[in-house]
Amino acid sequence: MQSLPIPRGPGDPENHADGEPHDYIPLIQRTMAEKGLHIRELAAKTGISKSRLGLLLHRNPAKRPSISLVEFRRILTALDMSLMQAIISVETAIDEAAVHDERFATLLSMLSELFSGLPAMLVQALDEIDGIDGTEIRQEWAVPLKEAMVEKLVKEVMNIMARRAVISETSRLGL
Repeated sequence: MQSLPIPRGPGDPENHADGEPHDYIPLIQRTMAEKGLHIRELAAKTGISKSRLGLLLHRNPAKRPSISLVEFRRILTALDMSLMQAIISVETAIDEAAVHDERFATLLSMLSELFSGLPAMLVQALDEIDGIDGTEIRQEWAVPLKEAMVEKLVKEVMNIMARRAVISETSRLGL
């Protein structure tokens, strides 16, 4: 298997330049462009005035007012993007080009679904174990779990590609 880039953690200085939070506005602008959505249409979908949206989405970060969480969620909803998808797209070490690559759209959607439900499921599962006191879980399990998940995903994708190749070859031969 090809070596994958090692993602940077939240405490990594390379993850946040000068300690500043990541900027979600370029993600919003690019998604609007991909959908052919202009500010006037976004304003109608969000209920946020066109002038306020113009300020919030200004290309110069220094000229932008603070965006409220309600406004941010309305914009994401209008763009058919979940909050989790936005976080995965911006706060992780995923290359911005990959975020907007159609080949990975389903992957990002799947990750959003996975991450939004996984914590509650894990808490519920662990809560059902008698005698757990919280010291049993180890933070260092994160890396092997991530590696196992990537390995499983790659294996499944390779299996699908192999089945497609067999079907393609079979239909090419007319069998």
